[in-house]
Amino acid sequence: MLNFKETIVYNIRDLSNHISHYIQNNDEKKVGNNVFVTHGSERISRLQGMTAGFLYTHQDRQVIQKDLEKAMSISKSTASGLVQRMVKNGLIYTTPSPDDARVKCLNLTTYAKDAMNEINNQAETTEKVLQQGISPEDLATFFKVIDQIRKNTK
Repeated sequence: MLNFKETIVYNIRDLSNHISHYIQNNDEKKVGNNVFVTHGSERISRLQGMTAGFLYTHQDRQVIQKDLEKAMSISKSTASGLVQRMVKNGLIYTTPSPDDARVKCLNLTTYAKDAMNEINNQAETTEKVLQQGISPEDLATFFKVIDQIRKNTK
């Protein structure tokens, strides 16, 4: 019988839960400075935050919904709903593509751009905590193993 505590699936899920709880607990300690709250005090999802991060790091080029689908490995319908919620939450706005009026470009609002600076600071702090006590060599091995698992599951 397989010992589930010695499986990759169990350990990755368990680690993911630990990291999620750590992030959530730290966010709750910063309620007054919580950039994950939109104008209407409704929390945005992690996927919305990741999407805002993707758009923030790709401001130098035109980003369309298809780019999100590919980058985030999400379906067309998921991406469509995501874009609609982000527009509603005041995080993005759309503009017609200069190349094809049928295609809409995705743009961060000023609010979202400002929030991204704080999100980036929080992400850097979290990453430092997660990497504490891990040598550069072990970290390189960790990323190599993760990459191999991705390749194995394609």
